[in-house]
Amino acid sequence: MRIFNTLYAKLAATFLVLVTILGCASLLISQSMSETYSQEIMQRLNQSVAMYITDRELLIDQGSVNEAAVDEITNRAMILNPSLELYVLDPQGKILSHRLPQESVRLNTVAQEPINTYLNNTGTWPILGEDPRNPENLNVFSVSPIIQSGQLQGYIYAIVGGQMYQGLRDSVMDSYAIQVGILLMVGSILTAGFVGCLVFFFLTRRLKKLRTAVHQFNPAESLENNQLLSSKASAKDEIYELHNAFHSMGLQIHQQFEELKTLDSTRRELIANTSHDLRTPLASMQGYIETLLIKNETLNQEERKDYLKIAFKHCKRLGRLISELFELSKLESNGIKPKIEPFSLLELAHDCVQEFSFASQKQQINLTIEANESDCFVVADIALIHRVLQNLVENALRHTPQGGSIQIKISDNDDNATIEVSDTGRGIKTHEIPYIFERYYQSHQLQRADKIGTGLGLAIVKRILDLHQSRINVTSQLDKGTSFIFELPQYHTSAA
Repeated sequence: MRIFNTLYAKLAATFLVLVTILGCASLLISQSMSETYSQEIMQRLNQSVAMYITDRELLIDQGSVNEAAVDEITNRAMILNPSLELYVLDPQGKILSHRLPQESVRLNTVAQEPINTYLNNTGTWPILGEDPRNPENLNVFSVSPIIQSGQLQGYIYAIVGGQMYQGLRDSVMDSYAIQVGILLMVGSILTAGFVGCLVFFFLTRRLKKLRTAVHQFNPAESLENNQLLSSKASAKDEIYELHNAFHSMGLQIHQQFEELKTLDSTRRELIANTSHDLRTPLASMQGYIETLLIKNETLNQEERKDYLKIAFKHCKRLGRLISELFELSKLESNGIKPKIEPFSLLELAHDCVQEFSFASQKQQINLTIEANESDCFVVADIALIHRVLQNLVENALRHTPQGGSIQIKISDNDDNATIEVSDTGRGIKTHEIPYIFERYYQSHQLQRADKIGTGLGLAIVKRILDLHQSRINVTSQLDKGTSFIFELPQYHTSAA
């Protein structure tokens, strides 16, 4: 049955078995201790019996047993203590005389070692010796040496708990008191078992609730609807700590599930946007190339050259889009680790201006640098920061009309260097500013067809600055211009 496979059933069964074993062990131990206690009391009470007998009568005279004296002593002993069994032994322990039925005495010689231990008082009481009538079981005894003219003649050996005592003890075991004691002990065992099972029930009830909550846990559900995530218990014991551990694990799983949902949504959006952006230049190239193939005989040299230029422009845009897609994917998957090193920010800015000088002159845009006279060193990845400046300047060229200006401004304070790339372009609407760093976002303002970008440049900028733990800010006014501002930690030569 399934109930016997539960933790509660196993704990209860184990506890009941242990209680039963301990109860039986306690019963046996108490019985053994009671027997030992009664034997010691009986032996100590009768310790002087044998000595009294030897002092009263001479039981061995010139090596012969005084049978008359044995009869007399035996009769007196039976009157005073009917359970005594008297034996006359020689110095080697051989039984010389007794007044018991001959067929009931099964030993001829009694072991000497217990007698010596008793007489020398070197053992732990009770001291048990051989019982001639019951050789299988040792019994308590009293013994005294018989000495005549300074010579050991033998011993008077008295079994204190004889067969009469054994019979009385066995009959008492069936008495009411003994039965009541056994019943009380059995009742105590059953009560302890019941209380233990009850305690285990209340302890495992919380585990059952936790098990149910874990089985019903659904990372897709909200925190309020999820029993495992609904509350966190105050840590009191190991069960509460286990509940809190599952609670924390559930929160992490729920959070990761939400992140996976967002990632899946982003992936779907990325595939859709990438498919759309790749399809446009491919379709354009295909269209112009097909036109060339179909109308090649009717086109003059100038028209044929225009078609090839347009197809080449779309081919370059496609290659750039693919390159930036790979770059952004590496940045977002942490495939690129910044190589932090000090470098001259002013020198990097001049390299960037030199790189775009031809494009700016062609568009009649003034591209300049404004900086302090002293050089400014920062700590960052020079290649990635170069990429940031490239994308920002290229974005500014794309949105700045002819005759405008673009400025790279560098300023420094005690800890950071501030880089600002500003232009006098058409600006960005206020409600569009929070979205310009998203993939494929293109401003809804009209752009010239030859200046349409991939929509990935600013996304790459933000991801690179995130890797440098730097935040980029944007200020813009329509028809006046836009400024992109970020900071980098400054490098101090003295600190190095």
